[in-house]
Amino acid sequence: MKITSVNTILLLILIIFSFSFNYIYGNIGILPIDSFAFFDTGFSILKGKHPFKDIWITTGPLVDYMQAFFFRIFGNNWTSYVFHASSLNLFITISAYLFFNKNKVNIFFSFLYALSISILCYPVMATPFAYHHSYIFSLITIFLLCLGLKYENNKIWFFIPLSMLASFLCMQTPAAYINILTLIIVLIYFIKKFTIDCFLSFIYGCLFSLIFLISYFLIFKIPIINFFEQYILFPVSIGSNRIVGGEGAFVTLYDKLTFRGIVGHFKFIHFAIIFLIISFFFKKYEKDKIFFNDYLILIIIISSSYLYIFNQLLTANQTYIFSLIPLVVGFTHINLKKLDSKYFKIFIIIFISFITIKYHQVYNSKRKFIDLQNIDLSIAVNANQISPKFEKLKWITPIFPKNPKSEINIIKKSIEILKKDKRKKMVITDYQFLSLVLNEDLNIPNRWYTHDGNSYPLKKHKLYDAYKNFINNKFKKEEIKVIYIVDSKPKGGIKFKNFENYLTDNCFNSKDIVEEFVSSHEIISCK
Repeated sequence: MKITSVNTILLLILIIFSFSFNYIYGNIGILPIDSFAFFDTGFSILKGKHPFKDIWITTGPLVDYMQAFFFRIFGNNWTSYVFHASSLNLFITISAYLFFNKNKVNIFFSFLYALSISILCYPVMATPFAYHHSYIFSLITIFLLCLGLKYENNKIWFFIPLSMLASFLCMQTPAAYINILTLIIVLIYFIKKFTIDCFLSFIYGCLFSLIFLISYFLIFKIPIINFFEQYILFPVSIGSNRIVGGEGAFVTLYDKLTFRGIVGHFKFIHFAIIFLIISFFFKKYEKDKIFFNDYLILIIIISSSYLYIFNQLLTANQTYIFSLIPLVVGFTHINLKKLDSKYFKIFIIIFISFITIKYHQVYNSKRKFIDLQNIDLSIAVNANQISPKFEKLKWITPIFPKNPKSEINIIKKSIEILKKDKRKKMVITDYQFLSLVLNEDLNIPNRWYTHDGNSYPLKKHKLYDAYKNFINNKFKKEEIKVIYIVDSKPKGGIKFKNFENYLTDNCFNSKDIVEEFVSSHEIISCK
């Protein structure tokens, strides 16, 4: 069989597997606050609402618009949601395969690295998640930068700023760290070796990205100040608090700076990096020609790997970066592609297989990323009991780990209550799918409702007044008559009194409808 035929077959296998594998795990269990993060916001865009202007968000506007696109194409349902994440998994898998193949790693090992990435990248979450999107697009930035340095193709340089912008609009970090590193490398490269065609292509890419961003603000009439407050200033304050242990810092960077946190948890990433460095010097020892660009690529891979680790520690989020291991080993293989040792090849196969199986067992099969690792997944029930739109989802959450049917019954009652009330309403909930199920704009004000200062500013925050004005303006503009709290926690995780503080011009008549879970808060005269 010809190489081209084998290549086509391997590509088809990767396409089918990477999409299907993520799709399978995207339908097994959820963590409502994260699993539905872009569900109602994506639907709201189809209803004419926009992030920053109509919804206070601190993450991922591009993820919202991408989800709106998938809803438009595949319908307003859970399948479209998982299709979105599965497509991103397919995207990074094929990108990695083509990248290594382009760098003359043989097709079998290119396939092996890409296959490992397809298992370890998106399936750990399996539903749209801002960190994963940002991580994937920042990896594309790294791929493009390495290709641009190696082949000096001006067309490649044009797309580098576009991927930088895409990653940043998915999530501020790790995109910001990788983007800063990229700009430093680009500056060093053009100082050392100025190529007018590549330089102009990069500048054109930057200008195109800037025009795109400005056009977005102008077309949808989004105040730029809202973007800076919600997407720059507020997240920066959260990051700062996590470093120094300020407001809302449930875990600080200092807490994570332990041997176990830095080395133990990421030991195989460190091992892969050490392996990469050894391969580079082995290449030099063998008197293989090493160009200036090769040193830059080495710096990019090592620096970006540790920036990803730093971001993982700082965000205090669940771990999602173990797909770095096959990527770094793949770069090692690029350095050692002339090494025709069967022992080296066997070692690579065993190592990649080991880490893939290891982290798959921990994060995918046990659903550790969405806190389902200690839950009996076999008792999950079909979520079509909530709505036919959730036909494929096996419903079980960490909130009701032993009785998912009870949670479903509470949600069904909530839906019936909201359906009967025809007034203009605002719903505050972690079940961010109610708008879509009811096919109604429920005027969601936030992506999340965490009362620790991580999703919106608390009273002492310098942006408290900005958020307060945002909420009050939305309240008046939409002519809201009643607020509903649909809680996901048995003892009441969402407290109306915390939210009421922002609505200074209104008084409310509050009552519980479903004990501990559903409450209504009608506007009444303050007299």
